[in-house]
Amino acid sequence: MSQQWTDLQRYVIEEHFEDYVEGRISRRELLRRVSYITGGIAASLAALSALGCNVESPRTVASGAAGSPAATANPPSSQPNVPYATPPAAATTNPVTVKPDDPRLRAANPVSIPSGDGKASLSGYEAYPAVATGHGVLVMHENTGLTAHIQDVIRRVATAGYMGFGIDLLSRQGGVEKLGGGYSGALANTTVDQMNADLVTAVTYIQAKAATAGKTTKVGAVGFCFGGGTTWNIVIAGAPLAAAVPFYGPLPSDASRLAATQTAVLAIYAEQDTRITASWPDAEAQLKKSGAPYATKVEPGVGHAFHNDTNGPTRYGPAQAQDAWVLTIEWFRRYLAT
Repeated sequence: MSQQWTDLQRYVIEEHFEDYVEGRISRRELLRRVSYITGGIAASLAALSALGCNVESPRTVASGAAGSPAATANPPSSQPNVPYATPPAAATTNPVTVKPDDPRLRAANPVSIPSGDGKASLSGYEAYPAVATGHGVLVMHENTGLTAHIQDVIRRVATAGYMGFGIDLLSRQGGVEKLGGGYSGALANTTVDQMNADLVTAVTYIQAKAATAGKTTKVGAVGFCFGGGTTWNIVIAGAPLAAAVPFYGPLPSDASRLAATQTAVLAIYAEQDTRITASWPDAEAQLKKSGAPYATKVEPGVGHAFHNDTNGPTRYGPAQAQDAWVLTIEWFRRYLAT
């Protein structure tokens, strides 16, 4: 097949195929979603085949999917004894675990900011802590956009004392409200350079808005799934980040510029998410050259997207999500401190 797929396109196609294998979507829905990237059903079948995603063979349930032993093997969860909000103790259909009027917050609201090139407005969501550290954290969304769940994560960040902020990565195309079911396809067809430019604009916004008198504002970044990949991308691009935590993020095919990063990186993975977790040795090889602090944690007994509490009980791992989130906030406390 002559088509050369970008890293973004490959990742989104493979993520849709994973949903199909786990029984979360039908074959028809798989082809519909991939068609937003390829332009048609025939091209989708060809792309899936070229990427080793065989939709013609009988489907088997992947480890961690409904009914498998791993899906029920998660340890019991209890809320960590920390002063900030953590993921909930069980999966929920309500994406709000930290309300906008939570007393640990000073404010939380949607916002629109100008893009760096002045050609667009970037749709965002921000949350400010009642007791501020003077630093901020950029939160990068999954391939479904700036959802209510991601807004909740932004508020969780703020309960820990950091300004939390995130943008819709497809603001220039109208965002999730305009794109609807074609959102992930449009995301896959966007350039990394364009997303990086808008994310750097978001970092600059945080630096200005999180600032407090007498402190140099530092910015951290955290992202999930597709957002984990964009976290790697902006670290590689040299964005002014003191710390970054990609959650099960796909590593770009060329990660060589990680060797020059000055960002402290904590990489979070899932034991059963072997497709993504297998990329860690390549990341580590480059991070070793950089001299910057780095660490990794592979959460046991869970698969991809285990942190998202709205994904249902067969995917969400409460104990693992809570552990990973505590590690994330402690990483920021270590490397965002002045």
